[in-house]
Amino acid sequence: MGRTVCKVKKSGVVPTRGRPSIEWYKDGVPQYYCYGYIDRMTDQLLEVCKDCRDNVIYSQDDLKKYKE
Repeated sequence: MGRTVCKVKKSGVVPTRGRPSIEWYKDGVPQYYCYGYIDRMTDQLLEVCKDCRDNVIYSQDDLKKYKE
């Protein structure tokens, strides 16, 4: 986490970044991701969060790329 600027926080929709999560380790360094924010009307991730590479939904892809 922290590789990119949190667009949803920057736009003022939320006061802070989403809850962080350590998904895997790269040479002993934790790789942080963000759970993002959920639209309470639809129970889906906000579109801004879906597009963010720091979201936890992309952690498996990043791990596969790292292991290749």
